[in-house]
Amino acid sequence: MIASIRAAWFADRKRPAVWTVAATWTVLAIAFGIGIPYVVHLALSGDPAQAEAADTLLTSVLPERVVPTGIALFPLFGGAMVVILGALVVGNEYRWGTLNLIFTQRPRRAQVMLGHAAALGALTLLLVLGTFAALGVVTSVLALVEGRGSDWPPAGDLLGALAAGWLICAAYASLGYFLAIAFRGAATAIAVGLVWTLLVENAVGGLALVLKPLGLVQKVLLAPSAGSLAGALGARSQFEGGTPGVIESSGPWLPAIVLILYVLVLVGLGTWLAVRRDVN
Repeated sequence: MIASIRAAWFADRKRPAVWTVAATWTVLAIAFGIGIPYVVHLALSGDPAQAEAADTLLTSVLPERVVPTGIALFPLFGGAMVVILGALVVGNEYRWGTLNLIFTQRPRRAQVMLGHAAALGALTLLLVLGTFAALGVVTSVLALVEGRGSDWPPAGDLLGALAAGWLICAAYASLGYFLAIAFRGAATAIAVGLVWTLLVENAVGGLALVLKPLGLVQKVLLAPSAGSLAGALGARSQFEGGTPGVIESSGPWLPAIVLILYVLVLVGLGTWLAVRRDVN
């Protein structure tokens, strides 16, 4: 098993697609989380009537708000990028035909696929750490430029945000992992994953506002659960002018449990499918 994880990790960190997705996501996180609010702050700061709104926007891009600002990015924008990452990591193995060769060697199929899942989990952890590190650097620079103090959130809050971000990314990556195995490739898996998470689940979430029976369905969907977890950690709901994808939550435990189940079920189903099905 350790050998399978090491082999998958070696292959993943050599893939240009992995680095491209990670770099693209980091740029988008800084742009959406910090850049756009700060540009709007600059535009409003010259208007005395908008002084309060401008100050609120500036506060949101300072180190003291890095936890809600960072975690709010993952339910919608980050989730979509991680679905792509999960599909690419596994789907390209089918595209290049490497699984055919590997499965004829000594490692069992389950070990090979779980090795890919473990390596994918490590990649998502590094992605979350890199995201918060980049946001921390940029917010610190802005605090220095604006002459504001760098008051960081408590260590416990920051660790909780890192854990929540990792859980959200792991759930989305598991979806990409499963779809790549189901469709034996990356392209269709990416298309289906993005349509499901960005369109279908968000449409159900919108309809749940007027059709109460859909409220129960919403609680067990991937995107709303990720948004609820972000909302429980202090991110502003999309219905209150916050980041799209974030919704109100009564607590972090239910969405966290749902996301954990997504990881276990999707990785389990994907691995089972790869073991039981012939690879052509």
